[in-house]
Amino acid sequence: MVKAYLRYEPAAAFGVIASVDSSIAYDSSGKHLLAPALEKVGVWHVRQGVCTKTSRSFFGCLLHSLLSILSGFVSGYADGSIRIWDCNKGTCETTLNGHKGAVTALRYNKLGSFLASGGKDNDVILWDVVGEAGLFRLRGHRVTGLVFLDSGKKLVSSSKDKFLRVWDLDTQHCMQIISGHHTEIWSIDADPEERYLVTGSADPELRFYTIRHDLVDERSMSKLNGPEAVGT
Repeated sequence: MVKAYLRYEPAAAFGVIASVDSSIAYDSSGKHLLAPALEKVGVWHVRQGVCTKTSRSFFGCLLHSLLSILSGFVSGYADGSIRIWDCNKGTCETTLNGHKGAVTALRYNKLGSFLASGGKDNDVILWDVVGEAGLFRLRGHRVTGLVFLDSGKKLVSSSKDKFLRVWDLDTQHCMQIISGHHTEIWSIDADPEERYLVTGSADPELRFYTIRHDLVDERSMSKLNGPEAVGT
């Protein structure tokens, strides 16, 4: 049987609460949940279980990534654009354009002054949030997750190619490539003290990496050791 239906894409959807292309996120207060629903973002009151607000881009631009911030949220779309929203007003405050494919990962540094984005175009872009401009582009792999390390001087990216890449943002070069997973890496995060970095993939394992902060020529060098695998 020829699977002719695979050639078609959905034209419309009704009653969507959360789409599978992006993850949900709490706001800074923990009282509301941000849920991407195709081209919209629904703001849900957790205790009441109702959608109190809806933020919408133009029709046909599907949401692929979402990140909650103090005063609102940041969303990445299928057309490669990034939008910074004011949660209280429900309006888009800034639009950043730079990716040639869908934006699949977003991450702020701790100060909120820089935003890193990854996309299906195999690029990572570092943005100056205040200046509303892209600083530079890192070419490597199809990004699924991003984490800042070493006070924002290093950036770790995960990918569908099963590798982690550690980027030196001062030199704009990849300083370390890490293997371990047998399938695509879908999620990545570090603890607040930056002692460990954990990754999850389609294989039944979580992998924990020890983060080493070494001083070389009075410069801090963040490297990952490990991993220790935990089966699920």
